[in-house]
Amino acid sequence: MTISYHVKNSLLAIFFMASQACFSQSPDFKKITQLIEKGKNFEALKLLRQIDEKKVSKDKIARKYYYMGKAYSNENINDKSYTYFVKSEKIYKAIDSIPSAMEAKLEIAYGLDVENLSYKTIKKYYTEYLKYTYDSEDPKLISKGNYEMANFLMDQEPVLSQQYYFKALKQNKIVQDEKMYAKIVSGMAMLYNERLKLRDSAIYYYEKALAISRKYNNPDDICFNLMFQSNVYYYKKNHVKAIQLLKEADKVPIVLYVQNTKSRIHQYLSLNYRQLHDYEKAYKEIIESQELGNKDNFRKQNELISDLQTQYETKEKDFENLNLKIKNRNSQLLLYLFVGLLVILSFIGFLTIKFLNKKKKIAEQEKLIESQKLENVLKEQELKEIDKLLEGQEKERIKIANDLHDNLGSLMATLKLNFQNLKLRADSNEESNQLFDKTDDLLEEAYQKVRGIAHAKNAGVIANEGLLPAILNIAKKASVAGKLKVEVIPFGLDERLENAIEVTIFRMIQEILTNAIKHSKATEITIHLTQHQDSLNIIVEDNGKGFNPKNIDKNEGMGLPNIEKKVEHMGGTFTIDSSEGKGASILIDIPL
Repeated sequence: MTISYHVKNSLLAIFFMASQACFSQSPDFKKITQLIEKGKNFEALKLLRQIDEKKVSKDKIARKYYYMGKAYSNENINDKSYTYFVKSEKIYKAIDSIPSAMEAKLEIAYGLDVENLSYKTIKKYYTEYLKYTYDSEDPKLISKGNYEMANFLMDQEPVLSQQYYFKALKQNKIVQDEKMYAKIVSGMAMLYNERLKLRDSAIYYYEKALAISRKYNNPDDICFNLMFQSNVYYYKKNHVKAIQLLKEADKVPIVLYVQNTKSRIHQYLSLNYRQLHDYEKAYKEIIESQELGNKDNFRKQNELISDLQTQYETKEKDFENLNLKIKNRNSQLLLYLFVGLLVILSFIGFLTIKFLNKKKKIAEQEKLIESQKLENVLKEQELKEIDKLLEGQEKERIKIANDLHDNLGSLMATLKLNFQNLKLRADSNEESNQLFDKTDDLLEEAYQKVRGIAHAKNAGVIANEGLLPAILNIAKKASVAGKLKVEVIPFGLDERLENAIEVTIFRMIQEILTNAIKHSKATEITIHLTQHQDSLNIIVEDNGKGFNPKNIDKNEGMGLPNIEKKVEHMGGTFTIDSSEGKGASILIDIPL
């Protein structure tokens, strides 16, 4: 920065100040919002600093701080972001603007979460925000509250996170907000991939979100969706597919954080090429990633310097005369050197913290992988024992059925024949004939019951055509015209599963259906069966009176607790979404 520049700037200062007077009194928050949405955060900050807080209302001051916090948050400058969001929330609360105050509080929770601060403290923020959404009784806002809570819980409490995602979907179903639906299923996809390891379910939900992003032609959402999908295929070891998706993402004309996003794409390409042992391409992609990352860091560094200069000049206008700036140029140069040094030190500190965080995450991932290996060995052993138990139970069932049919059935038939011969030889009178007929009827009834029990015991899932026909059959039998409709909605299930798995799933659905019929007073029950490539998703929904899942007796031998244990032994997840007066949904995900 030269002396001539300062002289020129001094001569034009009065005109510059006059041109900004109108903006100071009537801030163009619409333009600021557009700049932030396009990733031009530092341009937005320049406009925000021009707002004269002495000439605007408290509401506008609070909005100014909120957008400053948003701009710094988007650039990952979390200390400044946190400061401005706290200021914004404090003013909004003082002027009793509760909705705006809660949005600012939600942003504070984001910042604290990014910095990995106290989990319990951050959870209080999200819980308070969720309570506020339920108090509003607005399904759209309640859906957002459950979605935010699900995102927060994803790393620490993944099963609970899944429940909140389903609640968010349930509320969003009322308002039919497609864009919010895309956000929810994207979060669910990340949960299934990163935490629950249900890769096919993750792909299923990512594809749903991608269809909506394409519908509204949102290039940034399309790009990130393709990147996240490639991550799923990386874990599935389908590196060719992952590379295809990343190349498609690289061609999307994104608007936000172009260099940083492109750098990540080339980094992920390098990882996949390395797994394919194509080290030449892997090296080429990592070099490209580093070059783009350096460009992004350079851009950010320049914008930080420009922002610091803007802050300095804004404060200077309040305390110094423009003529004094020219006379004290040596002091200014020293200040510029100090600011430059401060920026460099801040940047070095930023890189150091980032490196330490990355190193910490790598160590945590290695520890998690080791624990998962041990857990998988134990689960495999448990599953083998369960398979043996189920096979033994089914053999015993068939043996009992055969004994009933062959032995006791044969004995009953012989007894009936002998009794009829005895009747022919006996003296005939009206009283004895009535006694003979009644006894003959009882023998016939006993014989038919033995045959019925034998057939019922022998007619499980294995004896039928498969799992789906068996479930369709019990649904048909359970339905009562005008009183109860049981509907089965299948997807996939083109091939038979293993015998033990089919038996277990059939028994679980049969038990859930029986419980719903007995206790829920429902008029409609729907059974969703969705088979992905390596997982089976089961949802049983009813419109009955609902119940509190906490009141279930965990020690009872049969029922939902027993089903939950079976699902856990199979390596799956079991979720109950129900409240009194609002029906119930049982959700089961089982890996195949």
